[in-house]
Amino acid sequence: MCLLFLVCTVGLAHADPDVLLSKGDISVGLDDAVKYSLRQTNPERYVESISRPRATVQVLENIYVLERGAVAAEQAGLIDGADERYLARDAYRRAALSRYLDNVVEQRMATIDWDGLALEEYLRRKQEFREPEEVRVEHILISWAERPFDEFILRVREVQDQLDFGADFGGLIAEYSDDPSVDRNAGDLGFFSRERMQPTFSAAAFDLTEPGEVVGPIMTRFGAHFIRLIERRDERDGTFEEAKRSLVKELKKAMPSRLREEFLNEFKQEVGAELAIIDEDALLARFLQAYETQKDALPN
Repeated sequence: MCLLFLVCTVGLAHADPDVLLSKGDISVGLDDAVKYSLRQTNPERYVESISRPRATVQVLENIYVLERGAVAAEQAGLIDGADERYLARDAYRRAALSRYLDNVVEQRMATIDWDGLALEEYLRRKQEFREPEEVRVEHILISWAERPFDEFILRVREVQDQLDFGADFGGLIAEYSDDPSVDRNAGDLGFFSRERMQPTFSAAAFDLTEPGEVVGPIMTRFGAHFIRLIERRDERDGTFEEAKRSLVKELKKAMPSRLREEFLNEFKQEVGAELAIIDEDALLARFLQAYETQKDALPN
């Protein structure tokens, strides 16, 4: 609604219907405004972004401020037409190079055999994917949080007595364990390496050798644990299939910058021979001479 009102109002004073805002010698046209908005917005969310309240009006205001600042700098003698031409050309070159690199990188990425590249990476770094020794256990936790010490000791002894009489470990988990995840995993902690658990807990769990063997009570900062071994898994080489997904993700993240560098190096190599024969001392002298003649015009 704001943009429609603005366009209609300006249209009364200007023959050009594409002039959206005019103040003094500064005019903001539709084409300039749309291009500006496209460059300041994620293209995939452009409609959503530009439809927000005052978004279009903000675009016109921003362009006016940029134009007004440029005019003020020119009037103060801080910039001139030569600067404008250089800055425009420099911005154009940078934008053009960026678009070219985006295009060729996208094309190259689409042709890469990611699984094959991941396999090469896996074979080169195979040691990194070695899986450590692991155990899988289930446990009973008797927590001492919010429990009188005498009651805590009595409950630990009660579980110990039940185990000594051959009670079912799974049944004791359901009856006694204070582990808050017991309803979800029934006390089964799954496979873990030594580093993943409290040191005393891990030491006790990894000392177990036969499935069904029980140890406890083992004290940690959480309380007393009774631990039953379910299964052991020796240290082993991680398979390519286990590593492939993370490797492909890693390669796809790193590849664009690598390809950009490769394409830039191709351009650099085109002038390698010409650059090699340049007299650097003579070139430096010309740079310094030009600096002396232009330094007073440089911005502070």
